[in-house]
Amino acid sequence: MSRQKRIVAQSQKARIGSEVEVMVDGPSPEHDLVLQGRLEGQAPDIDALVYLTDFDPDAVRQGQLVRGRVVEARDYDVIVSPVSP
Repeated sequence: MSRQKRIVAQSQKARIGSEVEVMVDGPSPEHDLVLQGRLEGQAPDIDALVYLTDFDPDAVRQGQLVRGRVVEARDYDVIVSPVSP
């Protein structure tokens, strides 16, 4: 498992700087001011999470697709900030 964690962490770090489309799941139960979502191909409760930072929680809703840029990677998860149109 530790080898797999290193492989995934390296893969997630390679995403930094890329633009992604994220489906919003809603507020994160772990972080009050952060939304969470998933990338294409990620299943809820199984795969890594996408934390959406700097998104206005009043401007997005559950199930909405938003564009963002990966700004950080933490092991399995990535942190995404909004992309200006």
